[in-house]
Amino acid sequence: MIYSQFQQSPFQARFSGAKGWMAFAVGLAVITLTLIALPFVLLIGAFSFLLLSLFGRIFLKKQLARFRQQQEHSAFDTQGQQAEFTEAQDGRIFNEHPFAAKRPQSKPHQGRTFEHDPS
Repeated sequence: MIYSQFQQSPFQARFSGAKGWMAFAVGLAVITLTLIALPFVLLIGAFSFLLLSLFGRIFLKKQLARFRQQQEHSAFDTQGQQAEFTEAQDGRIFNEHPFAAKRPQSKPHQGRTFEHDPS
């Protein structure tokens, strides 16, 4: 018969007996362990993110203070003359918000105002 090759599934012999039960048990164990471990993995991830954000902020404040102190000491070269950047310029660089929206200078309204005439 032409369709005899389609009468039986080729996977039937491959996953039958002890191999099939072992594959089922391993898959079930992996799924169970994943579902049990997933909340703990998410909890550990959230906790570590919180710790990194808190201590990273403290660490960066210390580094910025150390950097500013080094800039103060290196602001004057060997002859006592002031270097290229002054303290005011250095402070301005780090105190400005580079992504803040710049507000344009407000100009007085130029043009005509039309009042509503209900009639």
